[in-house]
Amino acid sequence: MLNFTITETYDEMSRLAATHVAQALAKKNNVVMALPTGGTPVGLLAEMSRMAHSAEADFSQAVSFNIDEYIPLKKDDPQSYYYFLQHHFYQHVPIAAHNIFVPDVLAPDLQAECARYEREIEAHGDFDIAVLGIGHDGHIGFNEPHATHSPVCHVIDLNEETIAANARFFVNKADVPQQAITLGMGTILRSKKIVLIANGESKAAVIKQLHDCTRIDPHFPASFLLLHPDVTIICDREAASLLVSLR
Repeated sequence: MLNFTITETYDEMSRLAATHVAQALAKKNNVVMALPTGGTPVGLLAEMSRMAHSAEADFSQAVSFNIDEYIPLKKDDPQSYYYFLQHHFYQHVPIAAHNIFVPDVLAPDLQAECARYEREIEAHGDFDIAVLGIGHDGHIGFNEPHATHSPVCHVIDLNEETIAANARFFVNKADVPQQAITLGMGTILRSKKIVLIANGESKAAVIKQLHDCTRIDPHFPASFLLLHPDVTIICDREAASLLVSLR
């Protein structure tokens, strides 16, 4: 079931999403999280860090998994998603290094690495909470529109739209990675709770599409969220601007 919540501002969206994480943490001090990257979650991660500093949340026993990672970027590459989470969150909270997980995109056998990462998630009892972003084409993680999908962690060839969208983060478009490792939608759907965040007018069309979605469409990966019993979608007023019934 998809539950939509509209906030007036981006900051309010970020605070509300962080509250969901804090509530999961209050229920289980070694909460297992899947955390997103990109422009949208910057405020969320800042609020989670603030909560840690003010003793409103204790991440010392929390476990965090990257949802995806570019191939073949090293962890210290400023464009890697590990670096992103390290910069915006990990370095600001007392989370143990051995409880931070990211796919090894430099592994000699990437298929074996995907299987290993999947086993690691299963060994931790799957996610207690997965916080997601959404792409303009409805992709979740790097699960992009396609006729078929791998349900588990896998290597994905990025489509041209994603490569073009990510080019703004690189000096040259030729430097944009062509592949990534991503969690599969099946892995994400095993999470006990899912929170999806979206902000800005540029996400209005895809949020409307998700709101109006009534069936699973592999060419709209976000539609797989219909299969989950506990999905909260938090979007600011601009991202929800086309949701006439919820204004």
